Amino acid sequence: MRRVDVPTRDGHSIVLTRIGPPRGAAVALTHGTFSSASSCERLGRFLAAQGFGVWLFDWRGHGLNPSASHDYDLETVAEQDIDGALQEILRQEQGRPITFIGHSGGGIAAAIWAARQPERAHAHLTGLVLLAAQATHAAGTLSARIAIHGYRAWIRRRQWLAASSMVGPERESARLMRQWCQWNLGRSLLGHDGTDYLGSLAQVRIPVLALAGSADRVIAPWQGCKALARAFGGPDVEFHLCGKAAGYVEDYSHSRLLMAGNAQSDVFPRIAQWIRVRSERAQ
Repeated sequence: MRRVDVPTRDGHSIVLTRIGPPRGAAVALTHGTFSSASSCERLGRFLAAQGFGVWLFDWRGHGLNPSASHDYDLETVAEQDIDGALQEILRQEQGRPITFIGHSGGGIAAAIWAARQPERAHAHLTGLVLLAAQATHAAGTLSARIAIHGYRAWIRRRQWLAASSMVGPERESARLMRQWCQWNLGRSLLGHDGTDYLGSLAQVRIPVLALAGSADRVIAPWQGCKALARAFGGPDVEFHLCGKAAGYVEDYSHSRLLMAGNAQSDVFPRIAQWIRVRSERAQ
């Protein structure tokens, strides 16, 4: 295991941890909201055992990182934390290309990063794996829309949202969650400067694998996960709905897609095989 501390351009510090063989194809793996890299350890260790060199990292204020003194949103995570982490991983891996895996908000932030920097995505990523990542379809029913409006109003004047057994083990930035609410209510993934990220992803032609849980109906409904994946402009884009109807052993929820024991034999091998094929093509 190797640990590296990486400064971001805006003065934060991001801890990277590498596991797996020294020369294994490189994989970067990050978490979603109210979570940390510990939620990714089961998948990370599985991939390391399959011969990949896996880099796990937390966003600012999460997990092994120091507490964040200022709130942030997913664009901050993309432009500061993911950008800084990828630069350092590329340096550590001596320029070898990377497969990026993001769960939930981590996948959204990775897509934002790629939309902002398509040339670097093409140059440095062998592929992107999106696990339960969406930002446009959580308000697809009237009851869900009412709930999201209510949640946004409840957090409107807050800066930090506390960890709990209901949402996850880490506190989260309220600004980030307000942004997620706005995207889903507006059915559009728009940046603060007006950038249409879904539209911009048409210029990003890297391979994409997107997985959604068939029981994930609140945070990442499959329609939104599919819409994010299909926004990428390349010919190699796959979407899978992970549930019994498609031959999986369970109908996966938002967290179980990444953390369930069943996922080790049911979901993770499919991810590993997909990464292996794309990594070999890039050599």
